[in-house]
Amino acid sequence: MSKLIKSDFKKQYGYSESTYQRRMMKLKNTNYFSRAYTRPTSQEVRIDTDLYDLFLDYESHNRLLTKKIKPEDFLKMEKVGEIA
Repeated sequence: MSKLIKSDFKKQYGYSESTYQRRMMKLKNTNYFSRAYTRPTSQEVRIDTDLYDLFLDYESHNRLLTKKIKPEDFLKMEKVGEIA
């Protein structure tokens, strides 16, 4: 599990401030994946990149589905190997 501070995270993923804010808003409002975002102090933010990458896979999987699946169902499918 690797955790990055906000500036390193933005640099690694190539996000502008607005893209970062938009993605974090969605991440923080998604069950289970919201754990990827931690804020130990008012000036410090850390993001678990392993969990964030899994969140991106979840978003990608749901993107074209008419009936979206829940994060819990996605994680079960991913654990069994149904998600490539």
